[in-house]
Amino acid sequence: MVRHYVMGVAVAQLAMVGAAYAQENRFDLSARIVETYDTNTLRLGDLRTDDPTDNLAVSPRVAVDFDRRFGRQRAFVNGYAGYNFNSRFKFLNREDLALNSGIDLRFGPRCQISPTASVFRSQSDLEDLGQIVSNTATIQDYRIRATCPRPAGFYPTISAGYYRVDNSEIRRERDQSIVDGRLGVVYRRPSIADFELFGQISQITRARRDPSPTGLLEDETGLRTVGLRVSRDVGTRFEAEAQIGYTDVDPQVVGVPGFSGLTYSGSLTYEPSPRLGITLTSGRAATARGNLGTSYYLTNNVELDTRMQLSARTSFNAGVQVSRRDFRGEDRVFLFGPRGKDRQVDARAGIGYRVARPIDLNLSVRYRQRNADNDFYDYDSFAATLAAGIRL
Repeated sequence: MVRHYVMGVAVAQLAMVGAAYAQENRFDLSARIVETYDTNTLRLGDLRTDDPTDNLAVSPRVAVDFDRRFGRQRAFVNGYAGYNFNSRFKFLNREDLALNSGIDLRFGPRCQISPTASVFRSQSDLEDLGQIVSNTATIQDYRIRATCPRPAGFYPTISAGYYRVDNSEIRRERDQSIVDGRLGVVYRRPSIADFELFGQISQITRARRDPSPTGLLEDETGLRTVGLRVSRDVGTRFEAEAQIGYTDVDPQVVGVPGFSGLTYSGSLTYEPSPRLGITLTSGRAATARGNLGTSYYLTNNVELDTRMQLSARTSFNAGVQVSRRDFRGEDRVFLFGPRGKDRQVDARAGIGYRVARPIDLNLSVRYRQRNADNDFYDYDSFAATLAAGIRL
């Protein structure tokens, strides 16, 4: 699940850096050094090894943060490129790349189109692979959204996306692509809320081929959702959003169970002051995003995030997430049996400090614990990351 570690760490670090220099237009180019000590880099539990699993990774990087408005239009690019050097497990040495970009194009008095693109390339988290192997995963995520919002009344919204995972030769069966589209009609009533009735379809295609009576069958899964989303801003302190839908998942591989039922998500943000924000999110979804080796999976999660601006130079963030996943259509690579279902706890905290205008420091810690139906895949880990950057 790329979001829970590689992408999560990348986005968190970029956000902390950007917060230190928030402004309307900016272009920051910086050199960074990131050191991460992880007590369990191999993601192994007591049933799998008694050998040391701790590791220190050092990653020199060049980072960019560009955001500029051109009249009513806007363009942004942020990310970094670097290389990870590992002290104990040198076979994990790998390039490390994260890049986000997008533009906001406005037409006429109300309409706008917003295409975005993200690319991530790094060593896969060994939890996802199920085995200790060297694997470079390249993740591409492209989206486009178009809408013509009105101050009140009805207006349409449409979006589409393409998501792709490419792996090294040893894990080529894990390659995956997802094409999705969403069409909605929004009714806005400022005194009450925004209501969106929507329909969404996704087609999940994996490189894996499974045997069937008629020959090898491609691992394809169709996903369809219809639902209602409600969002509301209450003054300047509260922001709430809730979504409920009915989802139908239709896998083509023989023996993989489908799913039909309610899915939902909700978030509540409380900002008593510009310096403090608290967000609570929860949801149930059917998805295939990540590099988990499944046709799809069902996930239930609850997450609490807090962010604070302690001073002009110091910022703080912390969060905890608890999730449950039900894997459907697991790869045969799990030689010691499928994972089945698992529960994950992810707790994290970080502090950023701007030493001087061109220099910033970030310290973060993270604890992760996983308990699966198959105890073979249980593990826990603690990681501490220290990052230092200087603007060029």
